[in-house]
Amino acid sequence: MPNLVLVHWPERQSLEDFEEIARRVEARAPEIGVLIAENKEENPEIVEKTAGQPTVVVSMMEIRRFRLEHSTVFEGHDLPKSEQYRRYRAAGIPVPDWEVIGPDTKLDPKDWGAYVIVKPDLARKAAGIVIKKTGRVRYAAPETYPEDHPGRKAPMIAQKFVYTGRWANHYRITTLFGRTLFAIRCEADRGFRPLESRDGFKGAAGVGGAPVVSNKKTSHYTLASDEDIIALGEKAHSAFPDIPLLGHDIVRDADTGELFVLESNTRGDVWLLSSGTGRSLQVTNGFDLYSQFDALEIATQALVDKVREVVG
Repeated sequence: MPNLVLVHWPERQSLEDFEEIARRVEARAPEIGVLIAENKEENPEIVEKTAGQPTVVVSMMEIRRFRLEHSTVFEGHDLPKSEQYRRYRAAGIPVPDWEVIGPDTKLDPKDWGAYVIVKPDLARKAAGIVIKKTGRVRYAAPETYPEDHPGRKAPMIAQKFVYTGRWANHYRITTLFGRTLFAIRCEADRGFRPLESRDGFKGAAGVGGAPVVSNKKTSHYTLASDEDIIALGEKAHSAFPDIPLLGHDIVRDADTGELFVLESNTRGDVWLLSSGTGRSLQVTNGFDLYSQFDALEIATQALVDKVREVVG
């Protein structure tokens, strides 16, 4: 009898979600035994129950303490943006041109446009992202950055700027093993000065300037149903087959209509159905992520299919 072990993070997913998924999996696929483990706890009982049986372990985020020998493990973990971009390109997924900034880096505005995005290779929550004139992008040694700047710990990257409209916006497509659980659109607060064109910055955006990052506390979120964007998010998951839960940030060029994947949250901290951040987001913006596409039903089928795929 194959087993599915769901590793629960109390701070990031409600236990009720996992219990409901377990109930649905067992009803749909009686041949699969479902167990729930706590991420920060060892569990000898689960070890004993799964001994000698094919077992698939799924943890939305990186496992801290719970481990199960002789099992197939899928878990989230941080990946540098440069590694993500290489994987996208290999999988035929559109991503804006990018380059790791080194001592010899010189970007030509004819190829890159008047402005580029400069971002850390490894950082969270848009930390360290700025807009710069292309001709002014220069390498800076890690030790020259402030103590709390992510540039001290990883390289900086230049990425071609994608103009998404007068107010910066992007789509977040959250997938479990390549299937969309929910999709939202995020737009910057319209209290900021609008950006009238891709070259409309007054130097680097500062106080009162047009923002280039849309996911701020004052941003506006709505449910998204754009089929082409959802399809791209599901395709993007193929670049990370070993990671179960992903949040893909996708933008549409306002002038050309082209779609690009900016990056994916590979850490897996994107179960917005029941996390504190997710609950607040839904209440504040007046929508329900559970019912958008029936997220728990999609999760159930994705997990059943993955276990069957692994165990044969």
